[in-house]
Amino acid sequence: MEPKSNQDKNNGEEGQVIIMNEEKTLFDSMGVLYEEREGLFYPVIAETEIQEPIHVGKYGHLWMNFMKENHPDRYRHLFRFGKLMAKATEVDEEAYQMLDSMTEQYLKSHPLKYSSSTMEMWRLQEEAKQIAEEVIFQDIVNQFH
Repeated sequence: MEPKSNQDKNNGEEGQVIIMNEEKTLFDSMGVLYEEREGLFYPVIAETEIQEPIHVGKYGHLWMNFMKENHPDRYRHLFRFGKLMAKATEVDEEAYQMLDSMTEQYLKSHPLKYSSSTMEMWRLQEEAKQIAEEVIFQDIVNQFH
């Protein structure tokens, strides 16, 4: 945006013509408002409304810690552009879907020897969960997304 002064041919007064660029700035695309002070526009970057915290879950937090320790540049990039929590939530959902499907597959392939044994059922479910979590950590949580 560059202001230019032109002489008005009809009455000799100076008018101001503002040429607008069609491209949006980063702040415009993020929906940042501007305030005018002494003829200059400043972005209003103070948060005016309190946002509810986003629940990213167990695997989302683990993924954020992995990214922070192993890929700090990517972590900062996602954080600065407000995409970290959404990505962590996405990782958490994907991990829980995999956990459910793998646990179900394991329980189908390993039937109970004694159907009335609560302890055997608990042991089998814990085995399935541990095996599924190993795969989840390797394939989802400890990966660069």
